[in-house]
Amino acid sequence: MDLQAAERRAEPWLDAILDRPRRTLGVVSILTLLVGSGLLRLDLRTDGAAIYPTGNVTVQNTLDDRAAFRESEQAILLVNPARGRPGFDSATGFQALRRLQGSLEALPVTDPERVRSIATLLDPDPIQYLPDVEPLLDHIPEDPEQWRRWNERLRSFPLTPGLLLSQDSRSAAFYVGVAGGVAPGHDREAFIDALERWIDEANESDLQLRLTGPLAAEVMLGRSVLRDLSWLVPFMVAVIALVLALSLRTLGGVLIPLAEVVLVLVWTLGLMGHLGVPVTLVTTILPIVLMTMAVTDEVHLLERFQARLAEAAPTGQEPTPGADPGAPRAAMKSAIADVGRPIVLTSLTTAIGFLSFLSASMGPIRDFGLFTAVGILIAMALSFTFVPAIALLLPASSFVELSRGRARISQPARYERAVIHHPGLAAALAILLALAAAPGLGRLSVQDSWIDNFDPDSALVSAERDFNAAFWGSYRFDVVLRSDEPRYFQYPDGLALVEGVRDVAAAGPHVAGVESHLLPFEVVARTIGEDAGLSSLPKATILRIVALVWGVREEVGLEQLLAWGAQTARLRLYVNSPDFTRAEALRAYLERELPPLLEPAQVELHFSGDLPVATEVVRSIVTNQVASLSWALAGVCLLLALVFRSLVRAAIVVLPLALALISLLGAMGWLGVSLGIATSMFSALAIGVGVDFALHFVHAYERARRAGSSHGAALDQTLGSSGRAIRWNAVVLGLGFLVLTLSALKPNHSLGLLLCAAMATCYAMTLLLLPRLASRFVRGGRDRSSERDAG
Repeated sequence: MDLQAAERRAEPWLDAILDRPRRTLGVVSILTLLVGSGLLRLDLRTDGAAIYPTGNVTVQNTLDDRAAFRESEQAILLVNPARGRPGFDSATGFQALRRLQGSLEALPVTDPERVRSIATLLDPDPIQYLPDVEPLLDHIPEDPEQWRRWNERLRSFPLTPGLLLSQDSRSAAFYVGVAGGVAPGHDREAFIDALERWIDEANESDLQLRLTGPLAAEVMLGRSVLRDLSWLVPFMVAVIALVLALSLRTLGGVLIPLAEVVLVLVWTLGLMGHLGVPVTLVTTILPIVLMTMAVTDEVHLLERFQARLAEAAPTGQEPTPGADPGAPRAAMKSAIADVGRPIVLTSLTTAIGFLSFLSASMGPIRDFGLFTAVGILIAMALSFTFVPAIALLLPASSFVELSRGRARISQPARYERAVIHHPGLAAALAILLALAAAPGLGRLSVQDSWIDNFDPDSALVSAERDFNAAFWGSYRFDVVLRSDEPRYFQYPDGLALVEGVRDVAAAGPHVAGVESHLLPFEVVARTIGEDAGLSSLPKATILRIVALVWGVREEVGLEQLLAWGAQTARLRLYVNSPDFTRAEALRAYLERELPPLLEPAQVELHFSGDLPVATEVVRSIVTNQVASLSWALAGVCLLLALVFRSLVRAAIVVLPLALALISLLGAMGWLGVSLGIATSMFSALAIGVGVDFALHFVHAYERARRAGSSHGAALDQTLGSSGRAIRWNAVVLGLGFLVLTLSALKPNHSLGLLLCAAMATCYAMTLLLLPRLASRFVRGGRDRSSERDAG
């Protein structure tokens, strides 16, 4: 790949842009209006369901099971008495719960048959007379003795303390199913919005009403991310403007990169709108990533432009428009000649880093990688069109340092000079740091959960914490059994098998309780005087019990546990305060213990439900990012090998990045920082950006050597020219990403911290390694005498 030939072919285009800057800005403006119109069509889908991995078996099983068991997605409403009010252990308390039940059933967004609470718990005593079966709370006795017996019976049902009413009577749970939730395509966000409005409008001053559970968490996390970004983005603009002012120290050096950032965002998001690609939980960070990365090329280009302007001005005078009308044009052309090649290379390597996300199995991750890469390439195009044009139209005084009245020619910083004088020692330090961190790679683990990603002080986290303290847990791990024999799970053999599975599951790690279709059968059996184990009863008795329960199947939710035809049964395992590690431990236990029970009966097994799906989301993101890391490294190495026509030269450029990643990932292992939804993404992001420092370094070094400088002099010139821009580039990137740490949301906070650390480490490794290795980059071998002079 001959970039120099490409540069020669592009020179007429560059001359046209520099000669007609107004025409260039006009073309950019027209394109911005056309592409930007897509913003009006941009769709927001920040619900967690939008990032479910496509083609995943567990996700598909969960969707299929919802249809098979006629199950609605549900939100959980946690009800507590207001502070200082009595609990729900009185007639008044139970009447309040009945009133809430009726109000929830009347909402247009709920399915009345799938609003489940203590108020829907049936009285099994008249089960033999089906027309008389009614919820227990429909007849609350007033006589004290009758009340005592009635309350004891209410609390004797197995599900009461685990799912419906806490032991201390101060927490009640409502499981609210969405209307039409059996069919896909319902609007989960509109459902949660409607419930929140109902809570706000409910005239229940004696009660505290809070939403929790997986559905609420997935919807509310997206909202929280958008709310966070609404103030993080403006704050990031201010931070980037400040850093640009400190680094370039000119008005033009601040305004031009910020204007380019706006254009990049408009073009990228506009394209997403035109192509029908929505903004999801993953792509919400795209604006922040692009804002930070889009200015990096301009730091290099404008630093060179200002330096060339300063060199062209008479000694002791400011560069003014009237002094030499051709000076800005010549300075810009010279600046592009200085850094145009590395800008193209760094843009391509960064784009390759993000395009590696196309290997992911999750659509939102592929979208994020593709459109971030597109944004980076748009920024590159604007660096050679919009930026030169606007720079030439601004007064030359816009590029005079604000604090000095004149641009100064920079020199290497003191610590950079130390590295130049001791390159071997600096390189050894870099290698030792990587070697010390490397054993930590073996200590890396995967850990994440939806709830952990919220602000710990948020209302949802508080509700989830209180719910888990009062009940079995809000997350389900479903075990689904299927037999080819019709009505197998209504007959003694099938019931005995489910009893065995239930006992094994109940002993599983982190399982707080188990619900199955055995429960209503066992309650009815006791009601008609059959106290023996269900599977040990005569077949005729079992069929009688089945017939009685079938008559109230909707009221007891039987169809959500035993599918039509009784060939498929489901056990719901409730896991308290779950996360990835707990879910994986439970899955491993069930996969080990259940097959020996099921194989003799030729019964098939699969898992589904909230917790397995949440686990698959985390697993898919982490595994996709590990794969993307490999593809990104391979892509960057291949591109550099083609450009430099040497594997050794490509390796020199990639080595600082490789050691930086080893150091960071190893440090994460030593510090116990787990890989999760956010933390696994930083490495692939860092590959695209981290190699930029080395590319600018070796380009400046190679240019100095070709001009006749010795190794030591070339290092001094490199760090005195491009070194300043590289240094400030690292600051811009680091501080830009560090803004994310101000977020109360764990994904933003963790990603920002790791990306900032990645930028700092990549810069440090570049500075420590390349002064020692740079001489190998120049064709013709090493300059040993100059190395001795330098070191």
